Amino acid sequence: MNRHKASSTMLLVLFGALIGIPSTALAAQHHNPQGATLVVHKRKTGRTAQSQLAPEPARPAIERPTSLAPRVLGNPPGGGAPQPPLTETVLSRKLGSDRLHQVLGDIANTNVGGCTGRSSSCASVWYDGARLRTNDDVTLGPQSRLFEGGASPTTLTHNEQRATVAEGKEASKEFGGIPGGVVLDGVAVGLGEIDSVRYDSRFNAFILDDRAVYFMRVPPKSVAILCRAIARDTLERVGVSLGKVQQVYGKVPPNSDLAWDLKLADLFLGSIIFAWDVTEGYRFANNFTPQAETALSYDVAVFFKFNQFGFQIQDQQARLARANLDVRLFPLAKSTSPDGALQPDSSALAQGLMSERFERTAKHVADNIDYYRHERIVDRMFAYGEVAAFIRELKRSGFDLESLAAEIAGETEEP
Repeated sequence: MNRHKASSTMLLVLFGALIGIPSTALAAQHHNPQGATLVVHKRKTGRTAQSQLAPEPARPAIERPTSLAPRVLGNPPGGGAPQPPLTETVLSRKLGSDRLHQVLGDIANTNVGGCTGRSSSCASVWYDGARLRTNDDVTLGPQSRLFEGGASPTTLTHNEQRATVAEGKEASKEFGGIPGGVVLDGVAVGLGEIDSVRYDSRFNAFILDDRAVYFMRVPPKSVAILCRAIARDTLERVGVSLGKVQQVYGKVPPNSDLAWDLKLADLFLGSIIFAWDVTEGYRFANNFTPQAETALSYDVAVFFKFNQFGFQIQDQQARLARANLDVRLFPLAKSTSPDGALQPDSSALAQGLMSERFERTAKHVADNIDYYRHERIVDRMFAYGEVAAFIRELKRSGFDLESLAAEIAGETEEP
């Protein structure tokens, strides 16, 4: 987010999204409650030498069963009746067999990708955790939060400090300028070596080597978009920047739900830093009051980087254990690149010039990220970030992300 540079049209469109204007993209999310468990094969050997691997079997055809119980593709050799997917085993242990049976029925009968929840007009019962919309719903009164949502228990760290000349050069090399916006960065750690992956579309979950299950909090459509974006961009960039020119980094489709969510998060967090009236009346952590800065002779960009996603495996479930938010303030040069990308002011960076008010607010946001993560749009950044980090790890392990995206999206061929 860049001080003074986000267009009024963009702010209007984004604010409309904040208050719940329906999104046709959200309403059209793919769902397949009875989908099969799909096998994802490696395209290359990844971290294991080719000589140590047995030849891969022919890739099985993807089948869409009509019964509730899916056909499990790629069962271990040895014959006998197919075993339930690990997803069911884990959920049965957590919920009990009766509750699991009820959940399976709900999956079969619920429009998972539809706009059936309370709160905003397109809240999803399944992915946003919204309560089902009923006939007795009433209009809620004034709320102190813009995006209500629950954060999963995770250790969050943060880092905020004055940007350096080296960081300016590094950002310019990777993004063509300073990302005055939100970027999802990093590769997942803590998952161990991954030799095989199956995707269970009923639970939007990956099964890793039949030893762990990773349940994702991101809709399948966005998971597929992340797979393609990371596969097609050599730098594996996922991010946006709101400035003189809106920019979407890497191969993320500009009009995707993912891109719009990134822009919404940038608008919300950037509005706190720069004390814009978008957040007028908002209850900030610890009764903090952001203060605008009008005395600067240079523009400033704030760069939010969600990174350092670490997982742990417990009870056969892969969970996010830690994540980090980096907040950097960059003084900007007067000129931009030919494509409108923001450029750092190297002289100001070398002198350590920065508004004390902006620095104080940036530190406040970072120090209180646990509080702001209760906003659905901020929590969603961590959800997107962990999935992106997981997918980058799959890429390094040699899995074909393009095929994976097609399978998750339920496509018979790549678009």
